[in-house]
Formats: sequence, C-alpha cells, structure tokens
Amino acid sequence: MRRLARRLVFGGAATVTAAMMALTSAPVAGADEAFPIGVAPEPLSCAMLTFPGRAGTWPVPMHAPDRGIGLLTMPRASAAVQKGLPERIDLRTETTGFNISWQYALFHRNLYVKSSKGDGDWRIAPVPQCIRDRITGLSVDGSRLVVLARGNRVFTLESADLTPELWWWTSRFGSPIWLDPAGTRVRPSMRAWSLSWLDPMYTSLIPFRQKGFWTDSAGLQHPVGGAGVTTVFTLSQRGDRIYLLDPWLPGADPLKPSDKRFNADYSYEMQGPLDGRFQAVNLSSAGSTTFVINKYGDMFTRLWDFDISGADTLFFSYTPDPQTGATGGPNNFEAFFSQYPALRGFFPTQFAKFTLPTPAWLPQPKVPGEITSTISVHQTGGRSAQRELRVEGRKDGVTGYWHKKIDPKASWSFSAVKDAKLTASVLDNRSGDTSALTMVGPSGVDYAGRIEPGATIGTTDFDHATETQRLKVCAGGACVNVTAYIAPTPRPGWQPAGLTSTTRLYQGFLKVEPADRAAVNANPKLRAAITSLIPKLDRSEPIILTASTEKMTVFTLDKKLVTMPRQR
Repeated sequence: MRRLARRLVFGGAATVTAAMMALTSAPVAGADEAFPIGVAPEPLSCAMLTFPGRAGTWPVPMHAPDRGIGLLTMPRASAAVQKGLPERIDLRTETTGFNISWQYALFHRNLYVKSSKGDGDWRIAPVPQCIRDRITGLSVDGSRLVVLARGNRVFTLESADLTPELWWWTSRFGSPIWLDPAGTRVRPSMRAWSLSWLDPMYTSLIPFRQKGFWTDSAGLQHPVGGAGVTTVFTLSQRGDRIYLLDPWLPGADPLKPSDKRFNADYSYEMQGPLDGRFQAVNLSSAGSTTFVINKYGDMFTRLWDFDISGADTLFFSYTPDPQTGATGGPNNFEAFFSQYPALRGFFPTQFAKFTLPTPAWLPQPKVPGEITSTISVHQTGGRSAQRELRVEGRKDGVTGYWHKKIDPKASWSFSAVKDAKLTASVLDNRSGDTSALTMVGPSGVDYAGRIEPGATIGTTDFDHATETQRLKVCAGGACVNVTAYIAPTPRPGWQPAGLTSTTRLYQGFLKVEPADRAAVNANPKLRAAITSLIPKLDRSEPIILTASTEKMTVFTLDKKLVTMPRQR
C-alpha cells in the first residue's frame, strides 16, 4: 500500500509538473514518434519519424474519442493566431478540418487546435520538430490527420481524436504495411487532395463487434477490414484523374529517395464520373466517400476505396454473379475466416462476397443558390449512408454553407456563419445538368485481336482506371459484348502513372450479361468463341488482364490466352 501511495503521489506530481511545463514552454510545442513531448532536434526528429513505431503499424485501437487533459497541456496560441483563425471550423479544406474531439487549422505554417465543442481558445498543437514552421496543408478524418511538409511529404498523425499526450506521428507511408521509410508526397501539380479514413469502429472484443460497414452495389452490408482504410485522394490539374495514395501500397522508391520520378507512386487511380471524362475543380473525401464538383456546380459522390474496388483479394472476396439470400458478415473477423472452406467447422456460415461492379458515382442535386468550389464531406456514423455534404456559399447576401445528407433525394439547407468570408470565387452555378460542358474527350485507345480463326475480340476507348470494360466478340456474322470487371493487382514496387509501355496488371472476371445470353446461344459459332473464354455462360470466369501502350491480353482460369494489339 505504501508503494502504491508513493506511486500515486509521484505520478500526480509528475502530471502536474508536465502540465505546468507545457503551459510555460516555447511558443510551438513538439511531438516525435518516441517522445510525445517533442524533445528531439530537427535532424533526429526527421530520422525518428521514419522508424517503425506505433503510428500506422499497430492494430486499430479500440477507443472512444477523448480530449483528456489536452486543454491543460497545450499552450494558448498568440493573440495574432486567435484573430487570424475563425471561431469555428465548418468545412474540411486543405488548411482546416475537424473531428468529434478537435478542430484543426493552419496559421503561418503551424498547426493549431481547438475543442470541437467550441469552447476556449486556439491552442498550439504538439508537432514533430521536423515539421515545425513547415506545414503547408492538412486534412483530418476521424482519428487520423495528415499534414504536408518539407516538399509536400505526407506526415500522418494517429489518434487525432484523443488527448494530445497520446498522439503519434510518422513519415512512413507505403508498402509493406506503412513501413516504407521513403514515404510519399502529394505532387504540387495536383489540383486538390484529401484524406479519407474508414474506421472499423470496434465496440467490444468479447463478443467481437464493430460499427463500421460498407454497402456494396447490391445493397449488402460488409464489415470494414481489421486495419481500416487510409487513403489520400488527389485530383489532377485538369480535374479528370483521381489518384490514390495508400500506405499499404507503394509510396516512393526507398532505393531512390532523391529521384523526383520515384518520390510518389501515382499508378493507382479511381475512375472519375462519366467514365472518367468529368472535369472537377475540387475534391473532398471522408470515410471512403469522395465528393467532386465542376465549375458549373455539378456534383457527384461515390463510395470507393482499394478494398471495395475488387483489388484486395488478400483479405476480401468479390463476384459479379448474383448472391441470392446471402448476407454480409457481422464483423471483419468472421467475414475473413469464413472465406476458407478448411475452416468451415469453426466458421460454418459463408457470408456474401463484395458485389461487382463497385458502387457508381451518384449525381447530387444542384444547390439552389450561390456557391463556391469549396466543398466538404464528413462522416456522421459508421455506415456508408451516414455522410454529410457541405458547400460554401451565400443565401440572401449572407455567407455560410449549404448542407445535406449524402442521399441524392435529400434537399439542401443553408446555415449562416457569423463573420465568415468566402474562400473561393463564386461559381457559375447555372440550373440543370451541365456536367457535359466540362467533359474531356474519350481516351482513343483501341485494341483488337482474334480468339480463334473466324472469331475476333476488341475494345474501344479503354481507360486504364476503368473497372468495367466492354469487349466486343464477333463470330458467325454476329457480335455481342462481354463485360470485364477488373481491378489493379497489388504489387510491391513503383510503377509509372497512366498507360505506358510498362505493363499494367489487372485481376477480375469476364461475364456475359443475362440480356445477351439468348443471342449467344442462337449462334453456334458465336457461342463457341465465347465459351472458349467463358465456359459457363451463366457464371463469370476469373481472368488476368494486362494493358500497355502496345497491347492488351486476357488470360482465363481455363488457360485461354487472347492477345489484342493496339489499333490506335
């Protein structure tokens, strides 16, 4: 008991002393991977942030958001900061953000924090000495925050919804599992970028329960994977390409960290609206939901990430075939292990696979008033439908933001913001669907080849980021389209962006759509050609597809290889 009493006394004294030191410390606090109070000098701080540690690599913690004693340990910001930052953050931008515990903002390249309850002043956030006075951008979603510093390098803060004494930073980013010390960068040429963090939201371990779920295109609910989904989405300068930077996928090339060609991997993409031809002027992402807008106020949203796309076959299963009566797993533990027939004795229920194609882009109704390109999406719960959209704008001369649930049927409402000023120019928000006015041209990439004598196969306007590609098969004087449902194959190494001479590898399925099966069966030669690729017309056929600037190939599970040289 005496030892316990001494520990309590000394522990309490240490806590009070630490709090007093923090309140009277230097103008900007610090936090390094090994030392949350930030005592490492800049060169050592930068080195430490590349070492393996808790941030990014530990299993997702089961915790409730908690500000703890953060308001006691973070010094108040100067009067200039209090005056320069807004009283409240309502929009997630590249300099502001919020979660259930904290509001975040940048001011003169440093990070400041305020309670999400709105009480109190802006505080000096503890950041690594490595990035002090160097932060040029931020994005926060739930318990994770990303800042850009030192040449737009990505630095990640874990547990951003907890008291700052529990924060952990890292500059590691990329395969394997967050451990690439070379990290990654958001290229200056990107028009916009945003962090998305989808949390499994564990509520208990025994029994194992969670609140984070995806909804696939068939309406089936699937539990979010065990480590969650972290993605930095970036929008190209022209606004028609959306790249994803994923800490589980290649970031930079660790063997060539100083070579600008290898300082980030932009080979993974999400195809944009209207078959990738929509030109957006801004992007916002949260909870694996991306929100885009063009210069005429046309808006689209989509639920999509690497796991949903059909690419992550290490942890998930996918199918374009009907799954009558199937349901998603109650948690990611059971959903994962039930995939394996050898474990049926322990996990007897076979849960639904992810349905392909993935959820499509959904057009959102236009805002009935003045708006800017400053848009924001944030999570209001663990389900895919629990997202809110916000658009900066004005109503009757009053500045604020328009907001609605993500459901396209929901209507827009307006909230005024005291003393707010528009952060971007007012858009030409003309009525009606004007998305076609900003569409880029088709890719112009065509491939064609032969399945066998007298039977041809080909495709037109191939987009390397597509997930559904029609292949036209002709034989016996008739033609029919078969659908390729494809996703990029995960790989360990760096690859150039776009369609190049470097072969892009896809995995997926080939399928004859139900509406076309009668036409196939009516023509023996056409049926023979197609069944050489898809033996059972009522089921999909697993394939490996490759594409480059020279050719496309399709290799089936039954070892049928078709080569299609590029035509234009």
